[in-house]
Amino acid sequence: MKNLEFWQFFEANAAAHLGHRQATFRYAFEFLDRLERPVFIVETGCVRKLDHWSDGQSTLLFDKFVTGLPGSVVHTVDLSPEATALCKTLVSPAVDVHTGDSVAFLHGLAKNPPARFPRIDLLYLDSYDVDMAAPHPSALHHLKELIAISPLIGPETLVVVDDAPKEVHYIPQGTSGAVFITDPRVGGKGKYVAEYAESIGAKRVFSDYQVAWTGF
Repeated sequence: MKNLEFWQFFEANAAAHLGHRQATFRYAFEFLDRLERPVFIVETGCVRKLDHWSDGQSTLLFDKFVTGLPGSVVHTVDLSPEATALCKTLVSPAVDVHTGDSVAFLHGLAKNPPARFPRIDLLYLDSYDVDMAAPHPSALHHLKELIAISPLIGPETLVVVDDAPKEVHYIPQGTSGAVFITDPRVGGKGKYVAEYAESIGAKRVFSDYQVAWTGF
């Protein structure tokens, strides 16, 4: 691990608060660290409240990581002006904070990427609050985001979707048993991205509360 300052922060200040996101965030940052160069991160849905770890605080984690790698760039976009105004007060100049619709923003970024980065290293999709009982609007939005930014996604890009636990259908049996009638599949925000990834043979590298792939 090369980014020692970040890892000291992660272990001392973040890991214990990340809960069901800890292992997957750790994987993502280890992935970035192995690149051993400045990185390009794109995030949809920025931090909305300081120390609200149940949301993951991803923007602050990305900022902390890239401050240890000069030349790195983070772009984050959120529809809420209140959220982006707060975010700007919490992050370093390495993070470019944008206000607007994420699909339109990503489409524009794909046409005009940073000169030094022909491909995104980490794409983190988390812009649309999900109703787990009715995930269609959020899942569709995140598929649109993936399509909008696709010119900047290379085979080595790590694509992560937050709030994407597995879902399964079952029939209750007695008081404590069940018969499963479907295999577990990615749900929540990642439902349609997962279906697309499977159809093109992208490699799923983890699937927990967050899900990620390479090979798009």
